[in-house]
Amino acid sequence: METEEILGISAFVITMAILLSASIKDWKEREVPDIHWVVLGAAGLIMFFSYSVYLTGFRWEYACLAAGTALMLLDILWDKELNPLLIYLPMAVLFIIPLYPNLSEDIFRAWASVPLCYLVYVGLYLVSIVRGGADVKCLITLSIMFPLYPRFFGFPLIDIPETLFSQIFVYSISVLFVAAIMVIPVAAYFAARNAKEDGFSKRMFSGYKMSISKAENADVWPLEDIVDGRLTSIKIPDDEEIGDIYLRLKETGREDVWVTPMIPFIVMISAAAAFLMLIGNPLFLIF
Repeated sequence: METEEILGISAFVITMAILLSASIKDWKEREVPDIHWVVLGAAGLIMFFSYSVYLTGFRWEYACLAAGTALMLLDILWDKELNPLLIYLPMAVLFIIPLYPNLSEDIFRAWASVPLCYLVYVGLYLVSIVRGGADVKCLITLSIMFPLYPRFFGFPLIDIPETLFSQIFVYSISVLFVAAIMVIPVAAYFAARNAKEDGFSKRMFSGYKMSISKAENADVWPLEDIVDGRLTSIKIPDDEEIGDIYLRLKETGREDVWVTPMIPFIVMISAAAAFLMLIGNPLFLIF
């Protein structure tokens, strides 16, 4: 058995065990303890560092990149406020100095995907495209575990091309893409339900109406609020604001509200992760 296959099957087993536990937590409690991402990120860092040394022998650049990745994990997993200069500046230095002169080498392009994915996922979180903090932490730690697509025992079934496309559409980005596709049937259900009950509207793909009394005890986010005395559409609010929103709506005599469900997206991510490790990325059949 080759070293690459040993690392691949080990990464598969560790990742799926962690994602299964996280999915159960997300489904039952809509909250995932950070220990999942601590283990996944640390295991991924150790395994990819070891794989890099196995390929080329030890290089000082790997130590810098591992330190930068460790700072990244500290940033997303430590709840205490950190001075940006004490974490982001060293992180940038630890990534840029070893990567810049070595990007012609495949292994360093794989390392480069880690900070790039971190920036992408944090950006998606800031603009509320990826809503859950656990979802972002999961995707970031997956990018650490799999800077390269895993290969083991003939899996994935779809071959991974040695092209620029596979280096851009890296494993964790592909996981997000496939997980997002899995949400489409949910949006279609919303649309069919709303078209039947209330006709067509801008919100018909993202939610549905529910009585406020039910919404207060359901795993949903309100999509309406009272702003300056008027009923106004809003983006998904922070969890701490939800109670006040329902209170303002009831004070104006409202009995129902547009809501969107708190879909346990970790479940979708886990299914997508398993699909890509076993079946592979369908886009590679096209590009």
